[in-house]
Amino acid sequence: MEKNSCTTFHQSPKSKGIFFGLLLIVAGFLFLSFNFGWIDAALKPILFSWPMIFIVLSIISVCKRDYSFAVIWFIAGAFFLIPRISAAYPGFIDGIDTGFTRNYWPVLLILLGLIMIFRIGAGRNTGGARHRQSASDSIGNESGRIEKNVLFGGSESIFLDPVFHGGFINATFGGVVLDLRKTTLPEGETYLDIDATFGGVELYIPGDWLIEPRFHTVLGGVEDKRLVSQPDYSRKLILQGNLTFGGCEVR
Repeated sequence: MEKNSCTTFHQSPKSKGIFFGLLLIVAGFLFLSFNFGWIDAALKPILFSWPMIFIVLSIISVCKRDYSFAVIWFIAGAFFLIPRISAAYPGFIDGIDTGFTRNYWPVLLILLGLIMIFRIGAGRNTGGARHRQSASDSIGNESGRIEKNVLFGGSESIFLDPVFHGGFINATFGGVVLDLRKTTLPEGETYLDIDATFGGVELYIPGDWLIEPRFHTVLGGVEDKRLVSQPDYSRKLILQGNLTFGGCEVR
């Protein structure tokens, strides 16, 4: 018997609840400190400002051991906080004026580009062969694994190996479409690592595959839109990784 499944998976709701609970505790303590003068009031527009969101994202990335994006978020947050710190404490940072962000914002693009190149260049090697990036291609290799890195672009692929042994997909400011309907899973657990940052991954997967998502998400999500049939419990595909302002959709 078949059933339609359009359920959005939520990863570690208990962990998320603890994290946001800690954020509320810290915010409450800071407000209390400002109200009673325990902390200099000049820090209030700095600590409670939109650039601090980047600092929080940096902390989250460190907790996930995603250090490259921790650096990106920290640099972005520090860049926009520096003028606020200079305004709150004149003379504390020399050479900072009201035109700092307007004049130096291209530096953020340069740093972002360098970090992205380093991240992809030092990306995880899953042992699979590199594949041609094109509008549409058919892929497969002796190991039955896939490795795809997409930066500011797109890729559509059909996996043709008889058995799929997992791999790695990285979509940064881009999108990846992977069709797995012409392959099968081996017995046991198969892992597909996905990192989507300001990007998306779309997977076409047979309805009888058992899927378990294990993503760390920051304003991202994963959704299964398949028409699910009776799964084979002896085989499981585990989707894991990081979704940062990105998503994974299973069709």
